[in-house]
Parts: sequence; structure tokens; C-alpha cells
Amino acid sequence: MRTLQYKEQDLQGESGLSLWPWLDKYVLAAIALFGVVVLLALVSAPHFFLPSEDVVILYQYSHNLAHHGAITYYAGGPHAEGATDFAWMVLVAAAIRLGVAPFVFSAVVNVCALPLLALALLRLGRIRVTWLRILVIAGVAGMTPQILAAGLGFAVLPDALLLVLLTLAVERERTSIAALLGLTLCLFRPDGVLFAVPLLGSLLLPRNDRKHRTLLVFLLFVVPGLVYFAWRAHYFGSILPLPFLVKSDAHRALGMFVAHSLWQSLKYLLFIAALLLPVLLRKPLDPFVRTLFFGTVLVPTLFFWTMRLDQNVGDRFFFYLPLSAAMVLALSWSALPPQRRHILLYAGLFAWLVLLLGPLLREVRSFRDYQFQDVQAIAQELGQLPMRGSMITTEAGFLAYGSGWVAYDAWGLNTADFARHPIQAADVVALEPDLIVIHPNPLDSCVPVQSQFPASSSRSWTQVIQSLVSGAQQVGPYQLWLLSYGSPFYRQREHWGYGEGNRECFLVRENSPLAKGITDALERHHAVGPPKSIELEQGHIH
Repeated sequence: MRTLQYKEQDLQGESGLSLWPWLDKYVLAAIALFGVVVLLALVSAPHFFLPSEDVVILYQYSHNLAHHGAITYYAGGPHAEGATDFAWMVLVAAAIRLGVAPFVFSAVVNVCALPLLALALLRLGRIRVTWLRILVIAGVAGMTPQILAAGLGFAVLPDALLLVLLTLAVERERTSIAALLGLTLCLFRPDGVLFAVPLLGSLLLPRNDRKHRTLLVFLLFVVPGLVYFAWRAHYFGSILPLPFLVKSDAHRALGMFVAHSLWQSLKYLLFIAALLLPVLLRKPLDPFVRTLFFGTVLVPTLFFWTMRLDQNVGDRFFFYLPLSAAMVLALSWSALPPQRRHILLYAGLFAWLVLLLGPLLREVRSFRDYQFQDVQAIAQELGQLPMRGSMITTEAGFLAYGSGWVAYDAWGLNTADFARHPIQAADVVALEPDLIVIHPNPLDSCVPVQSQFPASSSRSWTQVIQSLVSGAQQVGPYQLWLLSYGSPFYRQREHWGYGEGNRECFLVRENSPLAKGITDALERHHAVGPPKSIELEQGHIH
């Protein structure tokens, strides 16, 4: 058993900051100041920016739950589990019922979670809590690309807080609290089970009170989890969540790993290796540190390597890697001499400069680029038309949320039929939507091309685009409108005219009673219609 007795770290003591060189103090002060900036940026984000397209999908589910009492992608539609973050969806729905804007609510929760996360890490390391240390940890969190995901409305920081609290409860051997926190983490994120099971399992290793601990974990974690799983399977009519079906449908190297997912994780694995190797190679290694590394690094990483990580804004699925490094360092902090801490500080900064600064800057640019003001405005105008239309879209957030239309997600994350079987042209013909919205790959086209549409049951973005265009051609006629993708800043930075470069294709069914209203909304918000849209798209092909 790890001792529960500890000596508080003191600023004037052997392990305090006062013995670090003056440069160390200035570096830490700069990071703490950056932590203040991060907190202010998170709380002010809803006033200056839009949430992520993928975050808006969860808001769609929360809105329908709050106002219609059902978990559906569109009002009146079938039950759908596109928003797998069940507890987070329920909390957002409660905020909506209270009249709080969901993006504002998300920002407030993230801002509150960050200092609490810092506090939990300090308690995990039995380090005396000071505001300087809390702000330093906040600043370090702000140096990771995942902070941009939090700024866009994802529950990255509440998820991280729950994981640290679970680790803290396991480390202090508070079995009941750990079981309840493990359950809560799994309800917040279904992949929380990857962390909860190994950590809770460590509480059941041979010991005198193993039967008592096993009973507590069974009653407080396993039984409620099984009840929730059974309810979910009954409610949605599916054992597996739709995103799991879609994300597991991928080509795998050696029949196991998705190469892109492995590559995405590599920079974070190298980063934590630079920080943790001096700690993990120490003798003797604390048994709980070994357990923590197994349960929060090895097991989740092997799982994520087997999945295609769609919607991985800010590499948010890999936030557990720097967080796990922070937990291992916190647990090992009191055993590290000041000189070793000094080395870790600058090794961490160097590894961050080499491995994470570039991805962070790319996420900042993406944050600015992918502000869909025009799409949001178009969606709101569609919602004001005299009747509700129907759409098939590859962009499942703002358009469905703002319009309130019957919406089908062509990729399948929110539409069960297309999660189990990739959409085909025949599906488009059967649905005959008023509007089809496509975000094509650079080499794909939104106009029919001879021999472009071979039958395919594989799931790829190109396959989806081809099925939509082919289906629209068969239903016909659809009128093509092109809208520049993302923000005006993005278009201007790339020197694209309206409808050029990275674009979204709006196919409007000409005999729809809503056609005039749709095209008027598109024209008011910088979309380009025929004949210029046809010329631009044909020129793009050639």
C-alpha cells in the first residue's frame, strides 16, 4: 500500500521553487502568465468565435433532448447515438432548458475544470497548493494542441479532470469513490472504459480486503454500467454506438492498426518519452506508477491505433498522453532532486518546441480558418422558411442544428443506415432530399464525370461524394451552388475567389417548393450559382 503520509512541499524547502536558478523562475512566471491568458481565452471564446462543427452535432442532440425529450439527430427522427458523450449531452441539455446557450455553458465548464485539474494534479503529487502552481499547470495545458478543442466547445478538460480524480481515488485506495468516478468517466466518454477498467482492476489485486473491494466495484461500477448498456441497446436498437461502427470501418496495417491513427499519436508518444524515461528508468519504480502507465498510456493507445479517428479536432483523442505524463510526474515529484526537476523543465520545453509547437500553431490556424459564419447564417435562414425541408449532408453540424430540417448524415455518424452500410446512389434516389450538401476532397468533383461512379461498398470520403453526386444526377435536376469553405479569413489567406479552392457544394433540387428560398439564402451569403458554379467546378476537374 502506498503510504498516505506525506510532507507538504514548501516554497522555502529543499524541493521548493526558491532553489531554482533565476531563469527557471522567469520561465515559470511566463508560463503562469500564459495560464491566465488561457483561462481568459476559454471564457471569452463564445463571444468571438463559433463552436466546432462537430461540437454543434452534440448541441443538436442536447437541443432535441431538452425540447422533445428524445435523443435524436433531428426533431421527430429515430433514436440515434451520434452523441456518444451521454452525460455531457445531458448536462448541455439541462443548460439549454435553463436558457443558457450551449457554447457559453461549455466554455464555463472548461474554464472551471482547468484550475480544478491543476488542483487534482497537485493533490496527486502531495504538493502544496499555490495559485502560482495552479496557473503554471494551466499554462502548460494551454501549450498543448488539445486546448484549441476545449476552446471550440469539446469537453476535453472535464474529461481530463475526471481521469485525474479517478487516478487520485485509486492511488488513495478509496474504492467506492473510484468506482463512482470510473462510472462517471465512462458516461462522459465511452472510451473512458479503457482507463477505468485497468485502474479499478489494480484495486482488486491480491490483498486482505479484496472481496470487499470487488463487491464495491461490482455494485458501483459494473452493475450500473451493465444497466446503462442494456438501456442504451434497447433505446437505440444497437449494441454498438454509430461512431464506433464508422470508425472501426477502416483499412488496417497487419490487420490491426490504422496507420494514420498511429502516426497522429507518434509525436505525443515521443513527447512523453522525453519527459518520463528518466522517471520510469529509476530504481525502484513505484508499483502504482507502473499501473498508471499501463492503464492510461499502453491500453488506450493500442485501442486508438485500431480506430479511424474522425472528428479528432486538436488531436483531442490523444489528450490522455500528455495528461498521463503529468500524472506520472506528479506522483514522482517528491522523489526527484531539484537538479532532476531542473533538467525535466528544460527537457520538456525542448520536446514541446520540437514536437508540439508546430501542431499547436496549425490548430490555431485551423481555429481561425474553420469559422463557418456563412453556413451558420444560411442554416438560420433555412429554418425560417415556411416549411421544413430535408437534406443529406456531409457537414452534419450547423446546417442541421440551425435549420431544424430533417437531416441525414451521409458519413453515418448520426444516421444508423449509413453507419452500417456506406451510402449509395440508390439511397439518395429513395430520399429525394430538397438539398444535398457536400464538402469534396480536392480531387473529387460535385458534377458528374463519365465513369466516375463504380459501385462500391467500401467507406471512404470519395465513395460518399460519388454516391451523392450520382444519386442527385438520377433524381435530377439539381442546381449547383458553391460556397467557400470555412471563414472569409481562410479564403482571403489562400487568395481564392468565392466558390474557388476549398469549397462546399450545395445541390438544390429544382422542383422543390423550397428551391427559391434556399437559393436566395445561398446568394445572400456569398455562394456562387450557375452558370459560374458549373464553370468553376468543371475547371476544378481539369
